[in-house]
Amino acid sequence: MLEKWKIRNLLVQAFEEDLPFYDLTTELVIKENPVVKAYFLAKEPLVVCGTSVVEEGFAFIDPEIKTLWYYHEGEEVEAYTKIGTVEGKVKSILKAERIVLNLFQHLSGIATYTRKMVKKLSPYKTVLLDTRKTLPGLKVLQKYAVRVGGAQNHRFSLSDGILIKDNHIKVLGGIEKIPQALKKLPHYLKIEIEVKSLEELEFLLKAKAPVDIVLLDNFTPEAIQKAKDLIKAYNPNLKIEVSGGINLDNIEDFAKLEVDYLSAGSLTHSVKAVDISLKIE
Repeated sequence: MLEKWKIRNLLVQAFEEDLPFYDLTTELVIKENPVVKAYFLAKEPLVVCGTSVVEEGFAFIDPEIKTLWYYHEGEEVEAYTKIGTVEGKVKSILKAERIVLNLFQHLSGIATYTRKMVKKLSPYKTVLLDTRKTLPGLKVLQKYAVRVGGAQNHRFSLSDGILIKDNHIKVLGGIEKIPQALKKLPHYLKIEIEVKSLEELEFLLKAKAPVDIVLLDNFTPEAIQKAKDLIKAYNPNLKIEVSGGINLDNIEDFAKLEVDYLSAGSLTHSVKAVDISLKIE
C-alpha cells in the first residue's frame, strides 16, 4: 500500500505549504551546519506506524539523512521509549522535523486506537473495518495505519465495489426499486446495500434481491438481533455489516451479537494523534 511515489506526492504538497521558500529561523539563526543525531521519543504508550513516511520525509529534504529504528511498524512501545534515531545535517533535520512528526504522530495515533479496538474484538469472530471517512490526500496513509493496527480496509474508493446507501435509494424512489436496479449490475461485483429499518431489510429478503452483504446502519443491538433472525430465515448466507457510532466504549456490545463485520469511521475521522517528540542529542 505504501508505494514510495505515493508518499512523495503527499510530501510535495506538505513541504510546499510548510517550506514555500526557506526556513527563516534555521537559516538566519544557525550559522554552522554540523552533522547531529536526534532520537524519536514516545511520550505515551503507542503502536509505531509511519516509519517509512518519516524516512521519505527526511530524504525529501536531504538524501544523506540516515534513520535507524529500534522498533518497527506495528510494534507496541511504552511511554518514554526511544523509537529510533535520525542522523544528518542539523539544518536539514530542522526543516523536515515538523512535517515528519505530524505524519508520524497521526498515523501512530490511528494504529494505536485501532489496536485497542481490535483487542476488544479478539474473543469474537467479527472483523473490524474502516470507512471512506478519511482526509483528502491522506487516505492511503490512514488506511495503511488501520491495517498496521490490526483491522481491515473497506472500500478505498467509489470504484472498488457496489455499496447502495440511503441517498441512492431515495434517488431511485424507494427500497421497492432496488431489485430491478440490481439486475443491471455486472455479475462479477459484490453488492452491499445499506438498510435503515427492519422493514427495508424484510422487503429485500422477501424479494430475493441478489445482495451479498447487508449494512445495518444505526441499528440498536435489539434491532440487530431481530435482523439476524430475519436473515437466518430467508438467506442465511447473507453477510452482515453493522455501522453507526461504533467506538472503543461500545464495540464489544456489538461484537457479542456475532455479526460478520463492524465498520467504524472513528478509526480515521476523529482519532487523536499520539505524542512523539524529536530530541537532538
